[in-house]
Amino acid sequence: MRFTAWMIGLGIYLVPGCRKLVRANVHAAMPELSAGEVERITRKSFDHMAWNIVEYAWMTGKAERIRRCCEVPESVAGPLREDCKNQYRIIYVNPHLGSWEASGLMSPFYIGVKIAAIAKPMRNPYLNDLLNTGNRENTPGLKIIFSKGAMRAALQALKEGWGLGTLIDQNTRVRDGGVFVNFFGLPVPSSTAPAVLKNYCDQKGLKCRIVFGCSLRNDEGRIIAHSENLSKPFNEYASEKEVLQELMDISEKYIRKYPEQYLWMYKRFQHIPEDATPEQLKRYPWYAKRPNRNFYSKVKNHAPETHKDGEI
Repeated sequence: MRFTAWMIGLGIYLVPGCRKLVRANVHAAMPELSAGEVERITRKSFDHMAWNIVEYAWMTGKAERIRRCCEVPESVAGPLREDCKNQYRIIYVNPHLGSWEASGLMSPFYIGVKIAAIAKPMRNPYLNDLLNTGNRENTPGLKIIFSKGAMRAALQALKEGWGLGTLIDQNTRVRDGGVFVNFFGLPVPSSTAPAVLKNYCDQKGLKCRIVFGCSLRNDEGRIIAHSENLSKPFNEYASEKEVLQELMDISEKYIRKYPEQYLWMYKRFQHIPEDATPEQLKRYPWYAKRPNRNFYSKVKNHAPETHKDGEI
């Protein structure tokens, strides 16, 4: 698997457009890095992305392979088992860091938490079946909610006692519930869904907790689960945006520590907000632009923030 992933990663690296995109993202996020370090992260990130895909397809639905590849330390598993015992709904927040797909396998397999993972369907039907519907749901306790109509399905899953897994670092339009938050010092739009879902549970009297999680490779290649909780009780946050900003700050902390394990081949810095400073404008990569009115439509005065006392 490692050799196959290395060959695939090399093939992607040799595509000029892919190299250009990843280099631009790494430089925009960490302009203090030397050109040599940017290139090292770029090359390693392709290997890691390919390794994740190959390994995930190989181990999904096979208990002995999950045990061989993945590990959940007791410091992570213990509190989650206790939450499961006390019938808490867990809202997992993952970035595209490490083996994010493995996170959806490990929680049901090692801890017994039922997870409904929110996923974007892939255009290629074969890949969609491999990475989403056909292969992913071979794992007991895991089901897929596709992004179209995801909120209604997510609310229903919470009512039925399922936890939710959501990726935090995707571009979400303001009209669809996104807000601009800082990510490596640059404003980017992200979804407030974790906080919105937590609010829903609180309003309905459902026990619920937001947990940041990521699954990172150690030096031997084994995938190790990590988790963090919010720094204060949920009701002490002033807004959903404040909750999201803390989750993004935690993500950035881990990405800085493991930059070669992040998915840089995504236009994360695509949208430039109206209030970006001149210093920030200089840092945005070549593909970034100001979004059109459709990006903000249905939001009064283009306001990027929703508050906890608003309608869901």
